[in-house]
Amino acid sequence: MASKVDKVIDRLEKLTRDVNEIKAKSIGLLPVPPLVKGALRATSPLLDDVATDIYFDTVRSIADVVLPADSAREIINNPNVLMDSSGAISQITARPAVPKPRKVTKKMKQQRKIQSTAFKNANAKGRLQNGSFRAGFDQSRIARMAQKECTKERIRLGLCEDPKKKMKKKKK
Repeated sequence: MASKVDKVIDRLEKLTRDVNEIKAKSIGLLPVPPLVKGALRATSPLLDDVATDIYFDTVRSIADVVLPADSAREIINNPNVLMDSSGAISQITARPAVPKPRKVTKKMKQQRKIQSTAFKNANAKGRLQNGSFRAGFDQSRIARMAQKECTKERIRLGLCEDPKKKMKKKKK
């Protein structure tokens, strides 16, 4: 797979060879003696070909120094570097790795259900029909009520121990 620089060099070399062909054909139009024309026709294409080959080999070796094959390979194989049809190279931002979603266990589902019900009940107690807070209520009070109800329900279902009883045991 050729790089953009190699494609440009190839196009320039083709153009140079076309110019050399035109030059070789136009030798017949020069106002010089026929022997000179014959000598020019014999030597000019050979000299032009040699000069063109030497020149473009040098250009390619300089291009390899400026953009070594390893660098070109790295650019080509990098998924964050794109080249469009015109040969313009652009960088795309790497997408952050999406972590796998956590597996939802039976216990987590149960906790979410309890918490959902507790927040529905607390919102019903702390809000009016139009959705605004009752007097003395705000979102933090509703959240505290819901958390308290959630803890009571978990204790009732045997999913956790009463934290108040644990505290009393630790004090002794």
